[in-house]
Amino acid sequence: MRSSSETDRYRRLTAGVPGRQASLAPRTIISATYLMLFTASILLFLSIDTLAWLAEEDGPIENAGALCFLLAGILFLMTARQTSGLHRQSGANHTESSLVLYALGALLLVCFGEEISWGHRLFHFSVPSWLEAINQQGEWNLHNLTWFQAHTTEGVRKSFWARLIDMNRLLAIFQLTVFTLVPVLTAYSATFRTWMARIGLPVVPWWIAGLMPVHFLASQALYTIIGGDGGLILGDALDESKETLRAFIFLVIAIWTYTQTTVSRVSSGKRPLEAVRP
Repeated sequence: MRSSSETDRYRRLTAGVPGRQASLAPRTIISATYLMLFTASILLFLSIDTLAWLAEEDGPIENAGALCFLLAGILFLMTARQTSGLHRQSGANHTESSLVLYALGALLLVCFGEEISWGHRLFHFSVPSWLEAINQQGEWNLHNLTWFQAHTTEGVRKSFWARLIDMNRLLAIFQLTVFTLVPVLTAYSATFRTWMARIGLPVVPWWIAGLMPVHFLASQALYTIIGGDGGLILGDALDESKETLRAFIFLVIAIWTYTQTTVSRVSSGKRPLEAVRP
């Protein structure tokens, strides 16, 4: 029988590794989550008027994404608050930190603010002239600044490297790295798992780690299908749905992290993040 210290070390090294999760999501939840990634294909069969309504600013698709960002940010902050309190109760010997969870929560709340242009269109407050001049939509946000767009203000397409400095693309790279690449690396490297435990990064199970690659492939398939014949409205609708589905993936991760933290806290009473920390 393992001692408490041995058990603690074993759990720290195996949590988050594909195939070793303390509890796996029911197959119905996994299937439904992956099916959501293909909902954008419905757009191919809708009328132009319906597409225009769905993809408009502050329309249903954009609002759904904003709501996902908001809920995910709140859940990460709630999880961080729970874990920081429980770590204080457990003593000062733990290396895990809730700082990463707080950072994730703050990041997603910023994404929520960016999606709604920080209330600019809702409350109709004025935008400073200097900001309006460098924002391609004349709004109060960062992601529409000329520096982060694929085209210049004159409509000239930027170089490949310049197009990489795009808010949506950077967020996708971050998401793919932290929630797909990291779980793969932790599955094969004990040293990497230890470092992830030290910074307190939640390492997601295999079925969540696969969401971003599947989403990317599904999106690229849709863009390939429409080619150059899809029209501007359909293209905009696909762009909006792609961003919203990324926000949905963040929400899935936040729900999983919060749920695993809560379950671990109730079951062990001592180690609230055994199912989350690597």
